[in-house]
Amino acid sequence: MSTGRGSRRSRVRRLARAAAFCCAAAGGFGTGHLLMLLAAAVGARRKPGPRPRGDVGLAVVIPAHDEEAQIAASVGSVQACDYDPLRRRIIVIADNCDDATAATARAAGAEVWERSDPLRRGKGHALAWAFPRLVEDPAVEAVCVIDADCEVSANYLSAVAARVGAGADAVQVPYLVSNPERSPAAALRWAGFALFNVVRPLGRDRLGLSSGLVGTGMAFSRALLVHSPWAAFSFAEDREQHMRWVLAGARAVFAPEAEVRSPSPSTDAGVHAQERRWESGRAALAARLTPRLLARALRTRSAVQVDAALEPVLPSQSLLLAINAGGLVASLLAGTRRVARWAAASLLAQAIYVVGGLAVSRAPASVWRAFGSLPRFLARRMIIVMGAGGGPAGWERTPREPTNVPASLKLMHEPVATPEPVPMGTAVSNPRRAVEPVKPDVAFVALSWGGRYVDARPGRPVRGSHDAGEAR
Repeated sequence: MSTGRGSRRSRVRRLARAAAFCCAAAGGFGTGHLLMLLAAAVGARRKPGPRPRGDVGLAVVIPAHDEEAQIAASVGSVQACDYDPLRRRIIVIADNCDDATAATARAAGAEVWERSDPLRRGKGHALAWAFPRLVEDPAVEAVCVIDADCEVSANYLSAVAARVGAGADAVQVPYLVSNPERSPAAALRWAGFALFNVVRPLGRDRLGLSSGLVGTGMAFSRALLVHSPWAAFSFAEDREQHMRWVLAGARAVFAPEAEVRSPSPSTDAGVHAQERRWESGRAALAARLTPRLLARALRTRSAVQVDAALEPVLPSQSLLLAINAGGLVASLLAGTRRVARWAAASLLAQAIYVVGGLAVSRAPASVWRAFGSLPRFLARRMIIVMGAGGGPAGWERTPREPTNVPASLKLMHEPVATPEPVPMGTAVSNPRRAVEPVKPDVAFVALSWGGRYVDARPGRPVRGSHDAGEAR
């Protein structure tokens, strides 16, 4: 009897030892990588950025689906940028909207294109459809993409223009939560955004790696879109396309002096829907693109490609904490003191990364106060990470907090009238007439969640689906 119990204890101890070793190795790799990026980010903060520019032709596109409550603020933030209005265009795409998004955006001063294709939804398909039309016009030097619930800093366009003018393939700016003071959960989401969307890309950029793309606050050069068209259609389309571009030899740079902000969803449903989309597709990307990038990196000896290949397999902060804590517990059960010390060191290193990263990101006081709510927040995050799977069955709009729309902007739906031509570089006094430039090679094209383009030029018929993803 005692022999059987001893045998079971021995098996449990062997399993605990193996688990402790695996967790300590994974945790040590993850925290070591993060500390390297943090050290680089600290140095990058002291490095001055390039001189702002205002002479680059920019297309600012804002895809929107039922966003009448947010779209005016998004348009207004771009209009407020310190950039020559004659060198930029603001286009809102009202995609499959059942509300007054189009009318509200038009009244706010944006050009509006309304598109409808309920069968071809998804941001990746929209980008693949729009970019080939954009690059037909040589006057378009870069395309900026921001989400409809985001607002940008006043120097966003000039920061992007400075890097595109210096030869950058792609540009990413920090993406942060705009309302960390709203609740402890919002403050902790600010912390998560800062660690992932500021510290990591800042460190990578400083090391000469590719900073990555986070889905909003992005910009792409015309040359990149010509030579390597958009080909990402997963729920993690920004990460997927970034890996594809690095595979093709491109690199994204980081512009830390500018930023894009969006409010944290105020409901658990909104948080869950948003984070489920972001977490989905990691495993698929790792399985599909990581081996290709590693194989290419072996041939080219490219550190940029190695780093991009490993990005999908690097755990989130909550998962990394679970790995480090699990390794410590397992090593104590197994009686392996050396592994226990290694796991404890990984936990300490992760704490240093979090505290140091928030300091580098200049976290507000509300973020530091919110750490009392960290256990509940991490538990919820682990549930989301473990249950993300392959992602939602279709495109899910994040539930928004109700917002009062000014009466002057909340208009009835109106049909899109045939506009008069608007030459590129012409100031538009009546934005309701400026839906599209007159040139056959469109100077500025809006991005949307759809696949049908209604050509508003006089005498032009409605075109059917023209999606670059159809041939793939």
